[in-house]
Amino acid sequence: MSRDLEQIPESARWQVCSRLLAKLPLLYDIVYRPVVGESYDEREQEIWIEMAREAKDLADAFHLPRKTAAELAGTLSVLGSALFGRDFQFDRIAESEEGAALKIRRCPFVEEADLLEIDHGLLAERCLAFMIPLVGLLNPAFTLRYVRAACTGDRACEVRVLPKELAAAEEEEE
Repeated sequence: MSRDLEQIPESARWQVCSRLLAKLPLLYDIVYRPVVGESYDEREQEIWIEMAREAKDLADAFHLPRKTAAELAGTLSVLGSALFGRDFQFDRIAESEEGAALKIRRCPFVEEADLLEIDHGLLAERCLAFMIPLVGLLNPAFTLRYVRAACTGDRACEVRVLPKELAAAEEEEE
């Protein structure tokens, strides 16, 4: 039986699984939102938060670094690719004592939404429900802020990992 599986190259299996995982929340949305109604988003956010817990467990199991903002940014990049496939591509664009910034060059969720002709606006809440809790689970001293989001109309996504104190101070200034 396993010999049959080996007829499909591992790279092709990886690609199929990651594309399916990126497409699955969109398909669930199409099928279940009309049935579940107004509580759909709240219920789905619970699933993404649970996925963040699983991602934290993966980071724990492989001792991924997360003491500093720069380490957290790197770990987010690794976890994104490990969980959602190689098509999830990040670039670290800034690192300092105040935080770290990541640009998301490719997002499989946006690509699948395009293929299914689904509004990107549905993606933002999912991303928020996964990424922000994940950072807090990895290191409670830090948080995540979105600078740009492709799913809300920006050309690319950019996120900042920063200490909670700095984030709170920035919010007070605004």
